[in-house]
Amino acid sequence: MRLGFAGIIAVAIPALEIVGIYLVGSRIGLGWTLLWLVAAVIYGGMVIRQEQASFMPRLQQAMAQGQPPFALIWASGRRFLAGVLLIVPGPFSDFIALILLLWPQPKLAPVAPVQPDSFRPDANPPGARGGVKGDVIEGEFRRED
Repeated sequence: MRLGFAGIIAVAIPALEIVGIYLVGSRIGLGWTLLWLVAAVIYGGMVIRQEQASFMPRLQQAMAQGQPPFALIWASGRRFLAGVLLIVPGPFSDFIALILLLWPQPKLAPVAPVQPDSFRPDANPPGARGGVKGDVIEGEFRRED
């Protein structure tokens, strides 16, 4: 049976992670190792959740300001991949995730708070009755068939 290169990698990486967990655990103890693994999974989930929540508003703002979105997509992808690697248990994946998280970030546009139209001060000025200003025509109508 031939595994090929992808098969060897698929077997070698988990084996390296298991050996790494064993070596770290033998140095710092079982309790600290379990604490590290649980904390890494929780932090990885937090990184992914934060990235999911902030990606679209930042992308929309960058596009509205005419900035190319490639730097934003690259930085967001790195943080998302770091979150996934933190969820994978093991010192090697956590080390790669740490490198991805500490990679210098490009200067991105700050995220402005997004307000629904109904909460914007200029959406429904005083005197306007429903809808957007200027879209309502007052009057009566009669249907003639």
